[in-house]
Amino acid sequence: MLPRRTLLLALAAALGGCGFRPMYGGVGGADDPDIRERLAAIEVRGLDGRLGQILRNELLDQLNPVGAQVSARYLLPVQLRRFAAALGIQLDNTVTRYNLILVARFQLRERGTQRVVYQSIARREASYNVSQQPFADLTAEQNAERRAAREVSNDIRTQLAVHFAREADVT
Repeated sequence: MLPRRTLLLALAAALGGCGFRPMYGGVGGADDPDIRERLAAIEVRGLDGRLGQILRNELLDQLNPVGAQVSARYLLPVQLRRFAAALGIQLDNTVTRYNLILVARFQLRERGTQRVVYQSIARREASYNVSQQPFADLTAEQNAERRAAREVSNDIRTQLAVHFAREADVT
């Protein structure tokens, strides 16, 4: 029993010394009030069309989930690309499954100066079946788009929260 306690204490000391910090919860995590306020102060731009509006709404929900009234300090222009690749092909060349690939290239800019503070790419795939029934195929494709948009928005929020947390560590 003694070696197990010693091992746990050594592990706890090592994690404390390495700068490990949970992403959610505690000071400097995504639940830190300063980071939440900075995320809420982002204005999303550049998303047109049905899929763009889905991603925009998901981003608004991710960046400012409580709908706090915060003046915009940052701009987030997002360029969205959508691809579909045949995944399941039968011997008669009938496609039975697609991979929908959603790629969002984004930049975080200071509102006043337009200086790029952070830029990155978020990419997600969502698969859907094709059944040769037009309504079912359309519904499956739109569902895959919504799932991919939700995952892309979550990825963007996580990247921005990590950026703000690192920025706070430097200052």
